[in-house]
Amino acid sequence: MKLSRMRFAGIWICGAASLMGQTSREAYRQDYDAWREVHANLERDAGSGGATLIPQVDRAAARVAAFGTNRAAFAKAAAQTAAQQRQVLQAVTTRPSPDVAPPAVSDLVKSDLQTVTKTIARFADDKDRGIQQLRQSLERERDALAALNESIEARQKAVAATTAAATTLEQGRVRIAETMSAETTALSQNSVELEKETAAWAVYYEGLAKAIQIANAPPPPRVEVTTVAPRNDTPPGIPRARYVGAWTYPISNGIFHGAQPEFVDLVVHEANGHADGTLFARFKLPAGGATDPLVRFDFQGDFANAALQRFPVVTSEGTAGTIELIPGPAFNLLEINFLTDPRPGKINVGNFILVKK
Repeated sequence: MKLSRMRFAGIWICGAASLMGQTSREAYRQDYDAWREVHANLERDAGSGGATLIPQVDRAAARVAAFGTNRAAFAKAAAQTAAQQRQVLQAVTTRPSPDVAPPAVSDLVKSDLQTVTKTIARFADDKDRGIQQLRQSLERERDALAALNESIEARQKAVAATTAAATTLEQGRVRIAETMSAETTALSQNSVELEKETAAWAVYYEGLAKAIQIANAPPPPRVEVTTVAPRNDTPPGIPRARYVGAWTYPISNGIFHGAQPEFVDLVVHEANGHADGTLFARFKLPAGGATDPLVRFDFQGDFANAALQRFPVVTSEGTAGTIELIPGPAFNLLEINFLTDPRPGKINVGNFILVKK
């Protein structure tokens, strides 16, 4: 069964369309569980399960498309909610107007109150009936001015307290608005990265299905040429694709024996059954040691009719040795053994498993 980009694009579109509008956290978590259930042991079985794994790859691609679509939709909804909240916070806090309790009115009332009080004191001992009536009238005016003054002072205190509260509220609003702005930007960027990640998974499953097909393809028929001696083929079921290509040491959870690699780059080319390769590696060694952590050598030779491929090597310093290429338990794993003649200050042996780029 031949796979194409159109087929995987169809899986992606169907998964996205069937989940349109579902943006809850629970929805994409359920999709994640369903995806991981289908994906479990898929790489482990890829090297031995044969073409029967292709339907499982299709299901995993559909599940991860659904998970990615829901997760990105949830992130977009969160970004939109944060943007709406930020717009509310952009409104400036309303402050009380100083005209509610103008100082000039307060000063005028206090001045009149002092004047009336002094006038009443001046007429306090006068026994004239007319003066006594005037004094009583002034006393009523004094009481009214005193009550008005207390009201003005209470209003001034209320305005001061409201102004202080408004200032504190405005400072808090500015801080929260800045935080919400950064959060909105991060959420928007996150949704973009999630969409890229989901698209990368679609490409990965397409490549995985193709690799399974290649690993299980029957070997090409031998062509006998009278003028050129045919080269040996590898055993049925172990195509050259298990050896050739670009390989690297994984960043985490790498498998090795002996010296631990820091990084390894291996490139193997093949033409007419002839291998041509280069290995460049750096190993983790104790600080201050005299041993050079770098190893580089070239190798070439004919592929043998065996699973283990052994080729002679020559290091960059001219040291001779051998390298063995052994297919790993999965189609994208390759075990490497190399051994060179001992040389002071140089690593002459290594064993590790590489992952195909």
